[in-house]
Amino acid sequence: MIIRCQDAEDVIRLLKEKHGADYSRVWRIDNRTIGVFSFERSGILTSSGHVNLITLDHDKTLETCEVTIMYAGGGAQSLISFTEISNSGVGALQDLVSLAKERGWDIHVEKAKIKARGSPCPNCDSAYVYSKDKIRADGSVTCQNCGKPFMIQEE
Repeated sequence: MIIRCQDAEDVIRLLKEKHGADYSRVWRIDNRTIGVFSFERSGILTSSGHVNLITLDHDKTLETCEVTIMYAGGGAQSLISFTEISNSGVGALQDLVSLAKERGWDIHVEKAKIKARGSPCPNCDSAYVYSKDKIRADGSVTCQNCGKPFMIQEE
């Protein structure tokens, strides 16, 4: 997402307080501010969990603040509480859009076009590489994230 703003301090404060619980670091170099924010939680009763990594690059001269939100893990089987999810990076996009609207900043949100390595599950969009012993005779597998069966798409 790109936010048009002169000063990124409100964005940094929001990310540190709500979405950088495990790690946050900000560097100021000339007219640029670079930030990294991380939030990680393990699932209850399972080995799965989720990690959110958010990067910020504010250019004071161009008055642009580029924020990238990366989310990995989770899913229905992780049994993470809704409180943890709402306080993690999962809600960072909504929080940043709300802040931009509140401040009257222009904002452009775009979903990254990243090709996942592996076969994407049509139910939860997670992608995994499956060994031949996990692929059934009909070409289907069970998703490692949501547990639902699906047909592997040949590349």
